[in-house]
Amino acid sequence: MSDQVKRLKISELAPGIQNVDALVNIVSLQRRELKNERGESVYYYGILGDDTGTISFTAWTFPQTVRIGDVVEIRKASVREYKGINRVYIDAGSEVIMHPGESMDVKRSYSQMKIKDLSTAQPYVTVEGRLSGVRQKELEREGKKTMMYYGDLEDDTGKIRISSFEKALKDGAFIRMEGAKVSEYNGRLRITVGSRTEVTEIKPTFTIGERLYDIHDINSPLGGVKVNGFIVSLGPKSGLVMRCSACNSRLDDIHCPDHPETSIVYDLFAYFTLDDGTGSIQCTGGKNALLGHIGFTPEEYTPENKTISRKLVASRLQEKLLGRAVFIEGDVTRNQSGTSVRISMLNYMDTDFMKRLEARMGADFQ
Repeated sequence: MSDQVKRLKISELAPGIQNVDALVNIVSLQRRELKNERGESVYYYGILGDDTGTISFTAWTFPQTVRIGDVVEIRKASVREYKGINRVYIDAGSEVIMHPGESMDVKRSYSQMKIKDLSTAQPYVTVEGRLSGVRQKELEREGKKTMMYYGDLEDDTGKIRISSFEKALKDGAFIRMEGAKVSEYNGRLRITVGSRTEVTEIKPTFTIGERLYDIHDINSPLGGVKVNGFIVSLGPKSGLVMRCSACNSRLDDIHCPDHPETSIVYDLFAYFTLDDGTGSIQCTGGKNALLGHIGFTPEEYTPENKTISRKLVASRLQEKLLGRAVFIEGDVTRNQSGTSVRISMLNYMDTDFMKRLEARMGADFQ
């Protein structure tokens, strides 16, 4: 019996298959470094494609000379399912063999996903949603003027930033996008309409809802997330912030070093931990979300009001936030420090809600 392994097409790959041999095109490729108690390591991930479809991959060893668009042969790989997505795994026992000069057409296949399930692990998707806050501006790219459209896309699970070059986006329209690209920038997910993305207007099959999350379900940097919980700690540096009215820089003194003659304005910043019994998450908020809760209007909250002091603002934040049951809305961001929520709205919850939340948390907050 021959020991030769049959070369498989991507459409034939299924979880549990070992010793995979496939000739593929590198559709996307990213490199990531990991640091932990065992030291530093590097892994690669992206999308493989052929004329039957595409599939995600993770590689713990990979030739550094391989680039997007290259054709390679992969031997002795395996296929497993991870978070509902089939994935090829390339390890130290696998081989990646370059096929220089070869080209391959790739049949694009896109999974349809809700916004809350989007991640860079599956960078090309089909997604539906409603456009909001759409704006446009003219840019120059490679010596040519082009129009960029940008705003938000939202469904019943979340909200994500969207941008499109040349293909117009209509504010308020419900659309379906096939082959949109998911990426992450400054700790936030975003989605891009590319030249191959098919965009069609649709009749909505969902309602833009409350998008209320348990904290333990928040695992992606989404926008428009709503959470209930108790504020269980307040950062000691929360309080009054001074800014330059010309450049908006945060000031430690009453004068801006770059604009010494310019007046200052008062801002507000607080950071706290929110816990809902399923987990906890760090939150940050500014003047728009919090000023009314400490008893000031925007017109009152100025340097001309001599009753305002750092001590007073810090005291009121402590009194009005710490230990309170609140309902927040905001955007989830992710960076090296972890996941946090930049809140745009905060409201207090009623007594009945507090009792239910206390019972779930099994803690007594006075």
